[in-house]
Amino acid sequence: MGVVTAVRGYLEYVNQNALKRFEKFQELRRRFKENEEFRTICYLLDTGEAELRNFGFKAKRDFLGFFEEVALAHNSKLVNDDVAHYMFGYYAVRCYESQLFWAEVNRESYYWSLFTAFAKKMRDIESRVVESASRVEDFHF
Repeated sequence: MGVVTAVRGYLEYVNQNALKRFEKFQELRRRFKENEEFRTICYLLDTGEAELRNFGFKAKRDFLGFFEEVALAHNSKLVNDDVAHYMFGYYAVRCYESQLFWAEVNRESYYWSLFTAFAKKMRDIESRVVESASRVEDFHF
């Protein structure tokens, strides 16, 4: 009887932990999608418009800070590699690689090292995904 109770307790703990991770993910995703400045930055990253160069420092700082929160959640195992990449990786990589975004921000600053490490990890995952997809496209029936 004690073993059954222990197993039930463990399973309940695992389920609660998974629910907390999902709730954290949902919160991050909602904040990302609902922030008007983030949406504008994403649009400018996609289009490469020069307006991004002069976008306000505060908005850029907040954008980078958001990705650092995602990186912390990822590093804490609240969000796994696949989810982090699928939901946030694209714009982390586009941001990291954008000369226009970094025009008024020092990319090499120690204070952006968490973002930089996260963006590089997402870029590595992106490279593997693209490579894997190209191998699938080369397969013919």
